Amino acid sequence: MYFDTYGPFEVWHADHKVFPKQPKMWVDVRMKCNKYGYEEHELERSIGCYAFGLRYRDTLRPWYVGMTRAQTGFRGEVFQKHKLNHYNEVLSSQQGSPIMFLMPLLTPDGKFSRDRNTTRPLIEWVEKMLLGVAVRKNPDCRNKRDTKYLRKVVVNGVFGAQGRGHPEEMAVAAREMFG
Repeated sequence: MYFDTYGPFEVWHADHKVFPKQPKMWVDVRMKCNKYGYEEHELERSIGCYAFGLRYRDTLRPWYVGMTRAQTGFRGEVFQKHKLNHYNEVLSSQQGSPIMFLMPLLTPDGKFSRDRNTTRPLIEWVEKMLLGVAVRKNPDCRNKRDTKYLRKVVVNGVFGAQGRGHPEEMAVAAREMFG
């Protein structure tokens, strides 16, 4: 079970608004497909997870994580109206250029998976794992669903806001073990 990563792709925008149609981004996606030997529309039609973020100078920051199993794949999912609302709110309050990462699920032989039924639990799990990483890097990440515990639970030395609990040396050892 392997998810590949493509991006960051520049997201077309003006006046703090992301355009719902992204012709340049999808051309860039197709170019990556061609570069790696895939049919040019395969990636945009594939299933998996994606992440919207901002690039500010040398820093990339996640702002929204999602998943798709839709027939239309990433192309039909990542710029839906309610997602654009999240992206635009971020753009209006933060500095940076919008970017998108696509993380398609691959089959064991390295092709983009088309299995929209049996892969559901796997894709949902990967989305939650990506949310955990995103919230850790950016506590202001726009996702609300499935983030309650990510934002409130603390395991001293491992994740969450530190401060209470056992003596610091034990938390430091736990942090060392878990990274």
